[in-house]
Amino acid sequence: MKKTFLFIFISLFLLNCKQQVPATKEAAIKKANEINGFIVDVNISANNSIEVLFDKENGVHIDDCLSISRYIHSEFDRDVEDYSLTVCSPGLTNAFKVKEQYFKNRGKEVIVKKNDGKRISGVLRDLLLNDDVILDVKKKIKNTKNYSIQEVVVSLSEIKETKLKINFK
Repeated sequence: MKKTFLFIFISLFLLNCKQQVPATKEAAIKKANEINGFIVDVNISANNSIEVLFDKENGVHIDDCLSISRYIHSEFDRDVEDYSLTVCSPGLTNAFKVKEQYFKNRGKEVIVKKNDGKRISGVLRDLLLNDDVILDVKKKIKNTKNYSIQEVVVSLSEIKETKLKINFK
């Protein structure tokens, strides 16, 4: 009897968490759009910890995070459902999750890991409407110390992950 009750309680709790994701994401997207940003991801853990990853073309400021956080708090009643909320940037070392991140990072050096395991390092030129990613890749010219820039096109469907290349120069 106790195991059945516990199973039903946990199942209902997890179902409630899953139902909250769309509502939370909807609220976050609405506010992000108002401040010219975009939502990268929304995660809700089993203990009701909500994490909203937010980004903007010109970078994330603390005021932007506060604005989204306050808006989400105003949309949900903490007396009905207790939760913790974190709104932050997606970070420099995390893989891209949405197309907007490709647009935001045009002109920056990235590392693309393809589904077949191959890695391509180059400057992100663009993401086309047909979901092709265009990279400018530096190739060494044989028997010289010179390099040439070659255009490499990779379809998003071939990409396992894309990350910014961090240079400490």
